[in-house]
Amino acid sequence: MFSIVRTVRSTLGCPPVPASFYVAGVAFACAAAAQAASSPPADDSAVTARATLEFRSCAKPQYPKADLQGHHEGAVTLGFLVDENGRVKDSKVMESSGFATLDEAARTALATCGFRPALDNGKPVQQWTSVKYVWTLR
Repeated sequence: MFSIVRTVRSTLGCPPVPASFYVAGVAFACAAAAQAASSPPADDSAVTARATLEFRSCAKPQYPKADLQGHHEGAVTLGFLVDENGRVKDSKVMESSGFATLDEAARTALATCGFRPALDNGKPVQQWTSVKYVWTLR
């Protein structure tokens, strides 16, 4: 059994926070970073909290068999449109890992996750956020 380590990184200058759990066969690292809103207010300081991924709500990502056999590794950056209730309304690959199957596996896994919605003056708002999955074999 190999360890899977997820590291959450914030674009707000916070240090990385490690969390680990076990899944047979594959070591996987995931880093998340909040990004700009889909339609930012005129004064961006009004957004008091960015949309963030809640890792505990995520299904275990599955390393695609063909990518395991091919020893494929890479990082994919995904964009998610998170609504006022923390649900994913839309998603897109912003930067590919170089392997479409790794990109789609990461997108599929994150699309099932819950998010904490962004807050604008204390009120939940829809916002785009990005998440970077780093696929590594160890």
